[in-house]
Amino acid sequence: MGSMIRNGKYWNFQYYKNGKKLYYSIGRIVNESDKNIKRIKRQFEKQFESKKLNIKYSPRLETLRDDYIDLKTKEVSRRQRSQNTLNSDKQHLRVFCKYVRDYQGLLNIDDVNTKVIKSFMNYRFDVDNCNSTTVGNNIRHLQGFFKYCVENDYIETTPITNIKIPQSIKRTIDDIPSKSEFNTIKKYLTKYVDDYLNDKVEYDWVKLISYLQVRIGLRLGEVLIMKWKQNKKTDFGENHSFSYVYFNSSKSKLTIYFKKRLRIIPIKNTIKKLLDKIQKDTSSKVYVFENPETKSQFDNTSFSRPFKKFLREIKVDDQYTSHTLRHGKITELLRDDYSISKIGELVGHKTQKITEDYSHLISSDIEDLIYN
Repeated sequence: MGSMIRNGKYWNFQYYKNGKKLYYSIGRIVNESDKNIKRIKRQFEKQFESKKLNIKYSPRLETLRDDYIDLKTKEVSRRQRSQNTLNSDKQHLRVFCKYVRDYQGLLNIDDVNTKVIKSFMNYRFDVDNCNSTTVGNNIRHLQGFFKYCVENDYIETTPITNIKIPQSIKRTIDDIPSKSEFNTIKKYLTKYVDDYLNDKVEYDWVKLISYLQVRIGLRLGEVLIMKWKQNKKTDFGENHSFSYVYFNSSKSKLTIYFKKRLRIIPIKNTIKKLLDKIQKDTSSKVYVFENPETKSQFDNTSFSRPFKKFLREIKVDDQYTSHTLRHGKITELLRDDYSISKIGELVGHKTQKITEDYSHLISSDIEDLIYN
């Protein structure tokens, strides 16, 4: 005997094996009439009580992916997980499941072994041309998913156990735009914003986000979750892992809580005018930069390709990532002799040492003091 259990949009068949309660994930059921639910229940009871089939059944990978995301979505609503982490889980699992579907077929969770994971990593490196930071993030997010599968007795061990996760790339001076490159980016974006405010060019979310990074030194993640106003149910409090970024009603103050550090940045002049125009042009309701298709925030990965296209457009090396704009702003402020403590306060560094570490990136500037 067994029973049908509904979990939000999805259904599970609950049964017992050797005295242990187990679940088989069914996914969505199109026709949820009592008659159809009973028919499906009988079908699974017959299947799981058969002597030939009295084994633990392996659900489809994508079915468990949907169950996992549904569970994490509920954790966000209970403030046990941040929306950013959930968005990252969705993105990394989407990439993995698409690879499996396209190159391995519709696999059950038992079929996803170490060989499949290694094949996925090689594909990301060789075909998608991803760096070790991106591939490492892919695998780290898969760890949480497979841990969920083990805890719910869908698999005995995670296929990632014996896999060496690629380490993040260590940033060097070659990964940071040079003084001339940063000035090229800044000059172009300043002119673009001026033209945009005068209705000479169209709205371009990638260039506008880049402008805010160049002017204020914001992280990409901070810009993407930036809201027009505070959500009083979620955007408050400190000393937790949930991040939030919002403007006050007059757009004269930006409140940022990111990486467990709170800072408040005054907004005026060009940036305030820019925000007013963005709100008018986009009619976005919640996020300053809102995806028109999903009516929600953009994710980090959707920014990467158009950003590199923008760099090629202005003839700057496209090896740089959006985060290097933040690095560029910090090194620019160091070159202009602003105090390390003030710079750290602006960009949200936890300790002064983090800001000091950027000084090695401009050590070559000392040559100007000697030889010019």
